Amino acid sequence: MDNEQGRRGTKREAPQHRKPKMRVGEQKAPRCVKEPLLMEEVLHVDPKFIGRIFTVEVQKVLLPDGRATTREVVRHPGGACVVALDDDRNIYLVHQYRVGTSGPLREIPAGKLEPPEDALTCARRELAEETGFTADRWELLTRFHPSPGYTDEVIHIYLARGLTKGRARPDEGEFIACETISLRQAIDEILDGTLTDGKTCLGVMLAAARIAQQP
Repeated sequence: MDNEQGRRGTKREAPQHRKPKMRVGEQKAPRCVKEPLLMEEVLHVDPKFIGRIFTVEVQKVLLPDGRATTREVVRHPGGACVVALDDDRNIYLVHQYRVGTSGPLREIPAGKLEPPEDALTCARRELAEETGFTADRWELLTRFHPSPGYTDEVIHIYLARGLTKGRARPDEGEFIACETISLRQAIDEILDGTLTDGKTCLGVMLAAARIAQQP
C-alpha cells in the first residue's frame, strides 16, 4: 500500500507542462482525465473479428457500482486528414464512395495510419496520393475522437499551406475525384447541411478560425 501511495504521489507532483512518455502507437491518443467514480475495470477481452482496417472485441467489464456488463469495442489505428489551403483561400475535397452512406461523400483528404508511421507522415502521404499536392507548411489543428462510444479511433486534423501541384496516386482499388472549393463556400455548405462529413466540418471550421486569428 505504501508503494502504491508513493506512485500516486509522484504522479500528482509531476510538472504539469511535461508530457508523459508514450510509445509510438500511443501518441495518437488524446489525454483523458481519469475519474475513479467513472472508471470501468476490464475483466476479460474476447476478440471477435480481425479485419484489414479494424478489429472488433467484446469486453466484460466491471462497472463503478460493482455490476458486470459487456462492451463492444472497435479497435482502429487512427487516422489523419488535411485542410489543404492555397493562396486564394481555396481548399480541396475528394469525392469517394462510402459504404456508410451508400454513395459518394465529399471530404477533405484523409486516411488511416499505417503503424508505425506518425499522424503527420500519414497526412502528407494521403494529401499527395489523393490530390497530388505537397505542402511546405503544416500545422496541427486538433485531434479528436469521432465516436468514442464504441471505438478508440483518434483523427488528427492538419492545415497544409504552401501547396505545390503534382500527380495524384490513389491506392489500388481507390476511385476518387477531386474538387476545388473556396473556404467561404465550404463553411456555407457546412452550415446548410450540404457538407456532412464530420472530420471535414471540424477541419474547415478550425482552419477558418485559425486564419482569422492571423494577420
